Amino acid sequence: MARRSNSKSTPRRSRNNRSGKQNSSRFLFVGVGLCAIALLGAVIWWITRTSDYQFRRADLDKYVALTQETTLLREGASVYADMSNGMLSAYASPQSQAVLQSVINKLAGSDAIKFYGLANQKISPLTLSHTQLYNYMLSSGSYTNEQAPIELTLQTIVNNQQPALLMTDFEEYKGGVIERAAYAKKHFIEWLAKGFNITFYKWAFTEGGKAKYLFLAVFDDNANRLNSLIANAVMSIDPSISSFVLGSRDFAYPIGTQYPSLKDGGNYHNSKGQDIVTAVMANGGMDDFISYAKPYASANGTQGEFAPLDTYMGAMAEYYPIGVKWTDAIANAQRMQEVGVPQEDIYTHLLRNLYINFGAQSGYAIDGIEVRVFDMQATMAAVAASGDSINLAAIQQIAKPEVNMVLSAGMTAANDLPAGWREVYVDFDSQFNGTLMGNISAENLLRANIVIAQASPQINKADSFFSWEGNPSLANSIKETLMADTSNPYGRILYTYYLRTLAK
Repeated sequence: MARRSNSKSTPRRSRNNRSGKQNSSRFLFVGVGLCAIALLGAVIWWITRTSDYQFRRADLDKYVALTQETTLLREGASVYADMSNGMLSAYASPQSQAVLQSVINKLAGSDAIKFYGLANQKISPLTLSHTQLYNYMLSSGSYTNEQAPIELTLQTIVNNQQPALLMTDFEEYKGGVIERAAYAKKHFIEWLAKGFNITFYKWAFTEGGKAKYLFLAVFDDNANRLNSLIANAVMSIDPSISSFVLGSRDFAYPIGTQYPSLKDGGNYHNSKGQDIVTAVMANGGMDDFISYAKPYASANGTQGEFAPLDTYMGAMAEYYPIGVKWTDAIANAQRMQEVGVPQEDIYTHLLRNLYINFGAQSGYAIDGIEVRVFDMQATMAAVAASGDSINLAAIQQIAKPEVNMVLSAGMTAANDLPAGWREVYVDFDSQFNGTLMGNISAENLLRANIVIAQASPQINKADSFFSWEGNPSLANSIKETLMADTSNPYGRILYTYYLRTLAK
């Protein structure tokens, strides 16, 4: 199965404070910019309204490249270690010491990763060499203070917009007593709302006869640069260690396909490899089928510019040029389901063999998906009319009418893959007769988004993972985060199919 990376994000912008005069100038420039966008939008509207645009895949290629977003945290990383005396018990066991040693050895010695100690309500830099840091953090004499500022550290992590590791039991002291309110929820919710994720690793320890948990909380983006290092360090010591992935709405679900080849898609193929239902053009040409997620490598083997052939990089989208009319495709599909058709040639779905691992995150049960279809013809005409001076803001404002009763979608268990993986499939809607609603031309480019339609927070799972007797603050913070509207993946686009019939 070809594996595809899946990330979605928004570009960052920087802001600088100016004097009043400069602010006035800035507002003037903004006004001029908005007028320019409006004017360009009007020109595009007139062109698309009055011209006979002929679709080219090159226009879609440009649109997909322009709209692909990547939200990444700042470079570097920070490690925040709870140095309060409660950690003496946490690191008392041989397993705990081995995990700590592995994490330090993995992260220390890099100029890009900064270490900080948490104690006495302060965040203190640990400017030590690799060996000094190793000895300091493994020495019981380093854990003599109290009150690690956990909430302040969470706020610092969110503000810094950088990958971070927090090692702690999440016990926050205020006024000399343990905080039992859901103090961390604000910071968790804010982090996820930005499109980032938190992965928790935990193991049990006992302090003063009381059972507790120590957590490694990894704050990262969909690229998982820091989390991949932590996972490697932890799993090398204990492959069975418990973990919980708190994914954002834009969490990058692992995606894979089982297509016949790189030039073929998930459309119907009979036992001879032929598509006698939709006749998708798949010869590798400039206007043929394309998957916008592709294998990645550089010709000169530059470090960092390589991924295995079963790992695809790029937009999670595909284009299908269908070689028959919609009415003929429907009739062909029905014919290939009739009695007498050999088992290996039976038509099952319009599109299939797309696999998504919904179990990669722990916070939500993905209970249902659906497909939403939109008319992209005016947008493609605008892209073509813009040439090299395309304005994405104006392009995105062009109406993309939803087209109902064309396609339906569903998912089924993938029995030959680990738990959590589901096969996604697309069919013709039972009421679709080949004519698009709204007087839309049958030859227009359609965008079919596979979206999450039902997602329920795993409250019981979160409660079981994060709770321990006498301190519900962390568990309640996680549960509140899962119930926040900004965290729920409802409506999140997982994959996009662009379809168009070439037959007149």
